[in-house]
Amino acid sequence: MPHSCHIPNLVGYSIDGGRLRFTGILGSGSNGVIFLTEDITTPAPHVEYAVKCVIRAEKGTRRYGLQKQEVVYHQRLSAHPSIVTLHNVIEEKHYTFLIMDYCRGGDFFSFLSRRSTYRGDDECVRYMFLQVLDALEACHQAGVYHRDIKPENFLLNEDCTRLYLADFGLATENLLSATYGAGSSLYMSPECIGSEFIRRAYNTRSNDIWALGVILTSMISGHNPWSNACASDACYRVYLRNNNFLREMLPISESANTLLQRIFRRESTRMITIAQIRTAVGNMDTFFMHPEEIARGNDYLRSAAKSYYCGSEHEAYFLGHSSVVHDGAGLGGEDEASEGTDEDTVESLSSTLSVGPVTPELCAQQVDISVADIELASYLSRPLYPPRAAISAPAPKKPRQLSGSAGFLRRFMGRFNAE
Repeated sequence: MPHSCHIPNLVGYSIDGGRLRFTGILGSGSNGVIFLTEDITTPAPHVEYAVKCVIRAEKGTRRYGLQKQEVVYHQRLSAHPSIVTLHNVIEEKHYTFLIMDYCRGGDFFSFLSRRSTYRGDDECVRYMFLQVLDALEACHQAGVYHRDIKPENFLLNEDCTRLYLADFGLATENLLSATYGAGSSLYMSPECIGSEFIRRAYNTRSNDIWALGVILTSMISGHNPWSNACASDACYRVYLRNNNFLREMLPISESANTLLQRIFRRESTRMITIAQIRTAVGNMDTFFMHPEEIARGNDYLRSAAKSYYCGSEHEAYFLGHSSVVHDGAGLGGEDEASEGTDEDTVESLSSTLSVGPVTPELCAQQVDISVADIELASYLSRPLYPPRAAISAPAPKKPRQLSGSAGFLRRFMGRFNAE
């Protein structure tokens, strides 16, 4: 699969007949780069858009089908207020550009990592998580299963009060899928990982709901529950034996723990719906462990609470009853920390519970699109994009033969010269 590193820096160049000018780079993933552009035909300050650039796949290939599906699914959902608006799709000979709203607040993962104001604030957590539910419910009601639900794929408006779901590159219409490993490992359900299951189709809707549980855990504790939901992961292995493990190690409330237990069930018993999660979240008295419970908790729990609430407006309230946890304490101690915690978990927790909500990977794990069982929709014979998606710039002239990466870059950039 072509990687985003093959996409040149387009800053300073234009597309769509010179209307959209590239002004910056917002980020990149495994197969695309997100650029910031401005519409120079609008009054100053110019309207800005986020533009996803991907290397255009050859027609008839599976990668072409996947690119088509991303556009079709995103267009289907684009009008929903909790989905990033897709305004247009522009095709060039070698590249495809998705023109989307520019969300000035950045992504939700960065918000959770850098902002401490929401920590300990029940109403803020409730308000934000309900928006996550709204976006995913819109997908499911439209028959689209996202398969890469994670904070990085939710974007915020400028004042960080509204969330919008983006990136439908791994989405599917198939409720049952045999494509294992689709998504980001931190947020995959055990059956999606597939390493310990008989190779049978898993439920993609249930897999999305599992990811909701991981996001909620991060929001209310500052930590992910585990790195991978498989028996080789020490934290998940302990959770399978003791489903109170998260509450014993993280400063979450009893009611929040009960909800997470319902979400983190095995697939055959994971019957909870988004509507039921919404009801539970709406009625929850608090997501957070009471200060006195934190003070009585083991060293791991108190260390997690300290790292979560440090710098928060609620720090004094939640940590005021707790004895001081020195840096590094509780990550190899004895006494309370050793009760009910097996040795292989201690080593994992020393790295897992001592930091904030940092995911090991910032990019989605792309499926091997050449595998025979990748699911493609049945409408591949339709035109890929509507007529309005055609670019207005003239077709590029055939360049003289140049060698090396510099020649390739020069040929490519020539196609985007606005003059």
